[in-house]
Amino acid sequence: MDEDDGDAALRAALDQLAFATRSAAALSSTLDAVVGLGRVCRVLVPGLADWSAADLVDEDGAVERVCFSHRDPNAALTGLTGPLPPVPETATGPLSRVLRGAGPLLLSAGRLPTAQEASDPLHTASMQPFARLGGDSVIVAPLRARRRVLGALTQVRGEGHPPWGEADLALVEDLTHRIALALDNARLYAETQAVAERLQRSLLPDLPVVPGLRVTARYSPAAATPQIGGDWYDSFVLPESGDTTLIIGDVTGHDLHAAVTMSQIRNMLRGIACDRREPPPA
Repeated sequence: MDEDDGDAALRAALDQLAFATRSAAALSSTLDAVVGLGRVCRVLVPGLADWSAADLVDEDGAVERVCFSHRDPNAALTGLTGPLPPVPETATGPLSRVLRGAGPLLLSAGRLPTAQEASDPLHTASMQPFARLGGDSVIVAPLRARRRVLGALTQVRGEGHPPWGEADLALVEDLTHRIALALDNARLYAETQAVAERLQRSLLPDLPVVPGLRVTARYSPAAATPQIGGDWYDSFVLPESGDTTLIIGDVTGHDLHAAVTMSQIRNMLRGIACDRREPPPA
């Protein structure tokens, strides 16, 4: 390898490292999977590709194109995002094959099937941007984490770029691996947050019905942290006297331990109030 070839290889390696770093930064800047993918697509276009698209598959197998980015800011992209047809049982198109478990695919213009040659609705839908925006060289790579395909990333180059090569395929494969891990973490966080909020709300008491008195409550957990903690309220009618109690409390912490402790203290206070039947200062 001569000096020029060595410099070119070094520049290519530095460019790949820069794209990986910028993509990681874009992903780490949010826990919203769709927002993160949109930011990654804007990193990859126009530096790496002429246009880029990302698709996600939900728990029920529905496919959605969640972001689309083009090097021309004035390009008409209306209708290029949104729900896509389901993945067919027999996958023949590039996107269908990748979502069915194939590895990353590199396709040149001669090997790229047209919409007229499509054998399933998903293939037809995935080829529509090519008819509108063009594209001669394509990489379709899976977003795979924990042995599950979460979606796919499509990178396209037109006549103004050299066609994709094996080195580019390795770069995109590395990027999609990083993206998939970030997506998986975002989904796990969202699931944990949803479970935590359901648990917190299940611990909220039923307010008493008191003649001549209207009792209402509103619980609004913090959105910046997992929605669980030790703050609580309670209200109930004391036996015999019929007095209405109101309790507001907080256990330090924003985790499951705080919520469990809160539940124990709340139940204990109810027992003490019903047993002693004395005002709080006594």
